[in-house]
Amino acid sequence: MDMAEYNRVKGMTYEEYCEYLQEKYGIGLADYMTNAFNPNPKCKRTNDGLLAHHKAEDKMIMLSNKNIAQKAPFEWQKKENIVYCDLLEHLLLHVKICEYPSPAALPVFDVGVGGVINFIVPELNDLYSGWETKQDWRKNVHAKVIDDKDVYIEILREFVEWAQDNREDIKPGALRTSFNEQYGLWSRLRNRALYHEIDKLWKWV
Repeated sequence: MDMAEYNRVKGMTYEEYCEYLQEKYGIGLADYMTNAFNPNPKCKRTNDGLLAHHKAEDKMIMLSNKNIAQKAPFEWQKKENIVYCDLLEHLLLHVKICEYPSPAALPVFDVGVGGVINFIVPELNDLYSGWETKQDWRKNVHAKVIDDKDVYIEILREFVEWAQDNREDIKPGALRTSFNEQYGLWSRLRNRALYHEIDKLWKWV
């Protein structure tokens, strides 16, 4: 997603953006999980640099996890409820979950936020700070977004504005993260220049 496209979609609701992406990439090639709740490789499109997102993640977190998925309706795993997206589009989907919460969301889950802070932002922080993956599928995913760091910053700006208006518990440090540091493959110190850019998005920094 480049900046021109981001400017076209940033005003959409979560539901509208899901529909937009399904029109752009099509619905799932197959159900995300089998009837036994095992991941279905036929659903994947990482060869195209795309990830598969569950539309129902505005209601329940981590629907790609078997243990969690088994507690949810199987309908949420059906191919018509799968949205393909690049890594930046995936981030924006989770930001929009935060901005447009579903009335059916289970209150015990912090839908949207966890995807942003715990999974997608840490990976993008490392990527835009110079990390190069050795995994072939991830190389495809990264190649789709590597030239769009400006879009990343704007999506984070949108998230920060939402957080400052709605979540006093989310502070700047929540976005100073690294995906690979836990594996000994990277250091958050190598992300310092990017963290400085991100910190500027907060009104009190």
